[in-house]
Amino acid sequence: MQLLALILYSRSGEKRIVDFKPGALNIVTGESQTGKSALVAIIDYCLGRDHIMVPIGPEFATVSWYAALWQLDGGRALVARPAPAPGRATSSQAMLEFGNDLEVPELAELVANTDSTSLRQQLSRRIGIEENVAEPPTGALRRPFEAGIGQATLLCLQGQDEIGSSQALFHRAGDKDIANGLRDAFPYFLGAVPQDQAMKRAQLRDARRALGRLEAQVRAAELRSGNIDGELRALFNEASAVGLVDTDLPEDRAGIILLLQEARLRPAEEPPALPDTVQQDRRIELERSSLDLHRKLKRVLSDRRLLLDQDDGQRGYDGALVLQIGRLESLGLLDMPAHPAGHEMSSGDENPELCPACSSTLTVGRDATNLDLGRSLRLLQEQLGELRAAPPARRLAVERLEEEAAQVRDQITAVDGALEALLNSERVNEGVPIRATDFTRGRIDASLSRLEALDENEINRLRERYRSAERTVEALEAELDDDQDREQLTSRLLAISRDMTAYANRLGLEHSSENVRLDLARLTIVADTEQGPAPLFRIGSAANWVGYHLATHLALHKYFVRQERPVPRFLVLDQPSQAYYPSATRAGAQTRDADPEAVKRLFRLAYDVVTELQPNFQVIIIDHADEPDDWFVQSVVHNWRDGQKLIPSSWLDESAGGSESP
Repeated sequence: MQLLALILYSRSGEKRIVDFKPGALNIVTGESQTGKSALVAIIDYCLGRDHIMVPIGPEFATVSWYAALWQLDGGRALVARPAPAPGRATSSQAMLEFGNDLEVPELAELVANTDSTSLRQQLSRRIGIEENVAEPPTGALRRPFEAGIGQATLLCLQGQDEIGSSQALFHRAGDKDIANGLRDAFPYFLGAVPQDQAMKRAQLRDARRALGRLEAQVRAAELRSGNIDGELRALFNEASAVGLVDTDLPEDRAGIILLLQEARLRPAEEPPALPDTVQQDRRIELERSSLDLHRKLKRVLSDRRLLLDQDDGQRGYDGALVLQIGRLESLGLLDMPAHPAGHEMSSGDENPELCPACSSTLTVGRDATNLDLGRSLRLLQEQLGELRAAPPARRLAVERLEEEAAQVRDQITAVDGALEALLNSERVNEGVPIRATDFTRGRIDASLSRLEALDENEINRLRERYRSAERTVEALEAELDDDQDREQLTSRLLAISRDMTAYANRLGLEHSSENVRLDLARLTIVADTEQGPAPLFRIGSAANWVGYHLATHLALHKYFVRQERPVPRFLVLDQPSQAYYPSATRAGAQTRDADPEAVKRLFRLAYDVVTELQPNFQVIIIDHADEPDDWFVQSVVHNWRDGQKLIPSSWLDESAGGSESP
């Protein structure tokens, strides 16, 4: 994508066409206040920006439409944008057309047929930006987004106040949100992420959601399967209460299911109605059983808590014993002889005048002997051994109590379920000539149907689906390895760094003999010096800042062209010589108050890079400089001096005449 022409339309339909040559260096030179710098704002506006940053004044008030004719691979694109309404600086309206032989249209042919968002989306697809996901770093609060021509444009424009900045390296990078978006989009534009990354990330999100759903289904199925025994016992008690079964409760699940199936299929003949007293006695029995079971559960849990409290107390006593044993062992009493002379002594021969620890003569009253301390040490060790032998038995007791509590809970579930079913049956059958057996038979049928869906084979199938989904997630995560993406990004930045360093050295910039690289984390340039890294804002002088801007953007676009990355193939630079001709910036007169050869090196570097990449790269430089060299003269496409401007003077005269009263 290269620029063929910018077109301005007056309110009366006159056209101002500014032509450019694709695949070449285009120099727009001239005096100050001729509208040169407005070209950057117009290009930005014609690439979908809602704000147009042209100067406020009578000249641009005469413009009704702005348009740009673009050369694409295999065709052309015409973008036209109406000037914002008076007093406003924004507009989202746009006109977009594609064709092989598009020419500059007349004002009457301009009709808004899209908006700025759609404009950027369509241009993005036309220059080859496929679906992608620009991922913020892990932990960042901003959301992923799809990089497009809006971010790519930031790599193609350098305004007058940007090219000589020590703080901002890219167009509009002073805006935090824009800088973050560009930072996140850089890996895609450099080709450091796979082309199908967006699709794979979408697949990964779907696979993770499916994995979460399957995990929930497996857990729910396992939980229901674990609780089914209590439900079956409750159902059996309910069936027994209404006379559908007349045997004792089996111990195993299979036996319960078999009896319930028989109850469900029992012939429809109704058994004799139970007397009200029998139904009442059954209800009282169930209520009493439930109360007894709750008391039993409370007692079991109380015993368990007592054992755990004893275990905590033992650990405290155990710690005290270990501390005391350590103190005694530090004296070496187990190996210490009973007498300083080394001969054995009986307990009756102990010398109370000797210190049991150091064997020195005591000058005060009698103290405990070494034998006393040794006996205490052995006694403590025996107690500690007994205590440490106790925990296994206590743990087994706790486990038995936990098993008993689980059994009691199941029994409570069964009894409470039967009681609830009995009460429901009474309410359902109240005043209705339907036996309670029909109600219970329906519950049995529903419960057994649900049990069939929760059999072990179904749970195993769910588990296998879960494992398969887990393998899919792992495979996608391996393909979207962040470490590999970082390695790919680093490799590409190193390739760009070599060209940056070579260009900086050619321009004679400070620290150009060192390695120069692009720091994406801070969106700046860093020179690796012997004293440490030197970011751009710590490299002095505007000449260095301009030079490093030029070297970086040329190196980036060379990479984009060589690697066929989807970035527009043009670069616009406004006033790169401002650091060398400050008076020219102010008055428009070229004065030799700086190194003129340095200015030539800037233009010559751009000319040589364009020539090297021809016809796939276009550079547009807007400046005051006007050099006599042949290559420079051949590159000048517009020289706005001697009254020539972007906005013709006739438009102002026409506007003034139209405003006069008749």
